[in-house]
Amino acid sequence: MTDDHRDLAEIARATRRYLERERAAGRGDLIADAVAKTKTKAKTPAREDAKAPARESAKAPIKVQIRPPSQEEGREPLAVRLEPFPAPGNVTAKRTNLFGEEEAMPAPAPVIEVIEVAKTAPSPLDVFDDDLNPGGLDARKTLAADAIAVLDQVAAEVCACTQCGLCDTRTKAVPGVGTARSGIVFVGEAPGADEDRLGEPFVGRAGQLLDKIIKAMDEAQLIPNLPLDRSTVYICNVLKCRPPENRNPLPHEIEVCSPYLKRQLVAIQPRIICCLGKFAAELLVGVKGTIGGLRGKVYRYQGAKLIVTYHPAACLRNPAYKRPVWEDMQLLAREYLSD
Repeated sequence: MTDDHRDLAEIARATRRYLERERAAGRGDLIADAVAKTKTKAKTPAREDAKAPARESAKAPIKVQIRPPSQEEGREPLAVRLEPFPAPGNVTAKRTNLFGEEEAMPAPAPVIEVIEVAKTAPSPLDVFDDDLNPGGLDARKTLAADAIAVLDQVAAEVCACTQCGLCDTRTKAVPGVGTARSGIVFVGEAPGADEDRLGEPFVGRAGQLLDKIIKAMDEAQLIPNLPLDRSTVYICNVLKCRPPENRNPLPHEIEVCSPYLKRQLVAIQPRIICCLGKFAAELLVGVKGTIGGLRGKVYRYQGAKLIVTYHPAACLRNPAYKRPVWEDMQLLAREYLSD
């Protein structure tokens, strides 16, 4: 027996075993219907001018979707893909028969492969664990309501704070904005000129880019059934006042201002934190390094997951950072949905 014959025999045996298993499981009728439909299509005569396209399409897999069974039927949804061999007119393979004569190899029966159909993307209500910081969205609804009083208290203290020299040069303090409802927190570096004027974080050009990033996450449904915009996440900075000329935060400024951020995080109990830029990353991750070296990993901050990405202002200076930022947002979504 040649290698080709052995391969065909093995395919036949595998197909027979599969059909026997499916028949025993009660799914034989579904597969038979799919095969019958495919054979009917194959026998339909084609016009002379349509032969070439038909032969081309015969080489492509045919995927037959079978109606997903109801829950009462107690079976997983199935799809059957039939991989037909080229039409007889295109068969060029030959074999030597028992008499030493060459003859065209007959086309074997289609190979049937059963594919599990992907289920609908799970809702966050389904994937949350009540033991996982802090649980489902129902639990977060209560938590978000309780967090309001603490966040308001922190905001009042920030607006009255005089612990460092930034209080002398600020126009408005910038405590933070948003809600604890989703459990997603974005932490930046410090307010800029627009933020200092309006008293709200991320409202300048970098903030507009952050809004676009969050909107893109929502439009791509990275987290199904969870609307994403500025009103459904929490956005804040390490420093609550603008450093003059947008200079980098000084160590003593971070030291006296970071307790406000930490109290906000305790109140929110985030499911995941996204550090935007070097200063937020080094403070919350607890190690020094470059964003390129810190991103792409998942850290922990007091029970919450934490990821690091480039600050939107860095993306404005270097558009090449936008692609890795989008990859980081996909990582954020995956970690948000996983235990």
